[in-house]
Amino acid sequence: MRLFHLLFHGEDAREPRRVEFRAPDAYQAFQFALNDRGSAEVELWDGEQLLVRMSKTEANLWKLHGLPHPKAPRGPLLSQAPPPPDSRCGGDGRDGCGAGG
Repeated sequence: MRLFHLLFHGEDAREPRRVEFRAPDAYQAFQFALNDRGSAEVELWDGEQLLVRMSKTEANLWKLHGLPHPKAPRGPLLSQAPPPPDSRCGGDGRDGCGAGG
């Protein structure tokens, strides 16, 4: 069985609460996360790989959030990572965006 962990981000906590557990696969780990009665902001990790970020709504439903770009820094505060650069812009101003555009 593989080792997974959940990070619970509470409004009043400075550090997220971490819960480690074993599950046979990512699907079972996801089910474990959904059934937890903890914080409304949760991250599910498979080792060093973030699988999903989710938050619980007032109606007690889980909302899944998109993951950052694969080259973005990893860690518990992924929402603070800068967005990836716009690949449509060349940066020289000749393409209508970026410097001088």
